[in-house]
Formats: sequence, structure tokens, C-alpha cells
Amino acid sequence: MAQALRFIEANKLMFSLPEHAARLRVEVEDEFCLIDAIIRRPFPMSRPDSFLSIQNSKGDEVGMIRSLDDLDHESRKLVEREMDRRYFTPKILQLKSLKQDGGMWTFEVSTSRGPCTFYVRNWRDSSHEVSPGRFIIQSVDGQRFEVPDFDALDQRSQILIEQLF
Repeated sequence: MAQALRFIEANKLMFSLPEHAARLRVEVEDEFCLIDAIIRRPFPMSRPDSFLSIQNSKGDEVGMIRSLDDLDHESRKLVEREMDRRYFTPKILQLKSLKQDGGMWTFEVSTSRGPCTFYVRNWRDSSHEVSPGRFIIQSVDGQRFEVPDFDALDQRSQILIEQLF
């Protein structure tokens, strides 16, 4: 039998990261405390700051947060840091070079996390337009990269990417 979706009001939540802990601790006022909470995004591309799932260490959902905006400042910072770690997706700011060799594309890029080189085997299977002009690219080793706005890239970067289409 399916369990009903439970939203937890943000004013009843307090997140913390105890010293030497790997996971967040979440307290739900007058109800329970999870010492090793897992936070997941059901809609990581379309609604990254909405409808966050709070799960226990086994991955069982105990509730949902409607929006990060509803959390207190400290809790929000901790959840954002956890989401950044879990959903690490550097944003591509510029393409330095793009080369094809034996069916493998080599991308040399500048990202929001610094310079990077990664490889893509099949462009059609490894890239997805999640909204107009916004792409997610997955490298051969499973790393994800985001082009948040194709039109915002410099002209040379746009020309390099267009050769993939």
C-alpha cells in the first residue's frame, strides 16, 4: 500500500551537522530526530529548491519540505551545502576546445568550479536539453555538467557546441 505524502512545515524543522558527522541531523519539533538524514531532490533539474525529500538512513521518506526559502538561514545553508555535494554539477562558462578522436569528444572547458577536461562518447545519448537553451551533459565517467544558458555563452563556445548538433 502506498504511503501518503507528508509535508513538514519548515518552522518545525531544525537542521544541524554535528562535529565529525557525515550526514545532517534533522529535528522535527515535538515529533522525532534523525541523526543521519538524507536529503534528496525529486526534481533536481526543474525544481531544485522545491519539494525536498527528507529520508532516514535506509532511504525511507519521512517527509517533504515545500521550499528551501521556508527554512531558517542556518538550516538552509546546511541543506544547500548538502545538495551541492550530492548533486555536484559544475556550470560550463566557456568552451576552450572541442575535439573528436575515434568517436570520443574531448571537452576542455572553464566551469564554475575551475578548468576541466572531460570526455563524451555519444553526444545524443549524453546530452539533454532540460529547458530551451539549458543542457545537461554527462561524461563517460558519469560526471554531469550544465550549460545553464546556451545564448549567454561567448560566440566561440556557441560555434564549438553547434558542431555537435
